[in-house]
Amino acid sequence: MNTIKEITEKFEVTRGTLHNWKTTKPKLYEYLLNSDDQYEKYREVNILLESYIKTAKDIELFEYKEVEYIFSLNLDLKDLKNIENLHLTYINKSFKIEKESNEFILNIYKKLERLNLIEKYIFATRLKTVTNKIKKEEKESLIKHYFKEFIS
Repeated sequence: MNTIKEITEKFEVTRGTLHNWKTTKPKLYEYLLNSDDQYEKYREVNILLESYIKTAKDIELFEYKEVEYIFSLNLDLKDLKNIENLHLTYINKSFKIEKESNEFILNIYKKLERLNLIEKYIFATRLKTVTNKIKKEEKESLIKHYFKEFIS
């Protein structure tokens, strides 16, 4: 739990504003008091997900060029439904671009389809992470680093 002093420094609000929020916006005030607890829970979940993917044995591995192709599509993976249907999101976007199916695209589709929900979530999260960090000259090294458990 954060102290009032920690909240005022961390979020750059005055004590008066914070005391005003205590009565006018009690949910926000409560959230600010417990923001460190929420961060810790989020951090723990991410550590568990990372441990899971490092120990997953049955993932059908992708080739680098397949992950690079998926990355190039800029898939919309903002909500859980799109992540859960990652394979469908992928195939719809690739067909819009390629206009015809080919073996390369369908092989990627099959691999994405076989991922379970947790693996799809991790894959999608890493796509977002690489997108946020990318610079042209380091794309290959970022993809290889963040997708090492998925790439053969």
